[in-house]
Amino acid sequence: MRRNTDTLIRRIREELRADGPDGAGYSDFIIIDAINSALDDLSGIFTIRDTAEFTTRAGENTYNLAEETGVEIVDIIRIEYDGNKTSGKRIDPYLDLTVSTEGPVREWFLWGKSITFVGEVEDNKTVRLWITRAPKKISTRDDVPELPSYADEAIVAYAVSVCYRESKDYDRANYHYSIYLGQKNELLRRGIPQGQKDGLSVMRDSYMGPFRPYLWRGCVRTDKNPGGR
Repeated sequence: MRRNTDTLIRRIREELRADGPDGAGYSDFIIIDAINSALDDLSGIFTIRDTAEFTTRAGENTYNLAEETGVEIVDIIRIEYDGNKTSGKRIDPYLDLTVSTEGPVREWFLWGKSITFVGEVEDNKTVRLWITRAPKKISTRDDVPELPSYADEAIVAYAVSVCYRESKDYDRANYHYSIYLGQKNELLRRGIPQGQKDGLSVMRDSYMGPFRPYLWRGCVRTDKNPGGR
């Protein structure tokens, strides 16, 4: 069976139906919204590496990245302007510039969701960004979630919890949310790259015995003149 939103909705309805005859009485809108909430919550574990592009306009140095790319950017890894790598600039050096619109574009400054290029911005130049972003929201049954398939169990548990919370069945909602938290922790452990796992500190399985100076036996006296004379 092809994995898409429709299969997730079916699994969620089956899980809801298992708890009672009225368990499947939730609209697609509520379930899809619950799936998107799960994707948002898991986005910290599964950020997506991607690229985005937009074109410049002559004399316009500042651009809203959300509007220009249509992507919710988590982090910027690299930016190219007209095929040339540019580097980020900190706020103090940028504010200290006397002229920021002359010369070739070699630097950029980020503030909020807006990026400002330092230099003379020409018309119709391509800006390419290497980024990480949150998983895209789903809207139809044919959409395919960008999270890996092994995250489906967590998505289903989260969505079931949301549905029960909508119907004010808090006991079942809390039960399924606790299942979700356990699966999320497992995904977090699984999501750590192996190379990073190798660099993490590991609890030793053997320990050195208590240290005893072999030259001394019994109690060592520190007062060499106990009588005070």
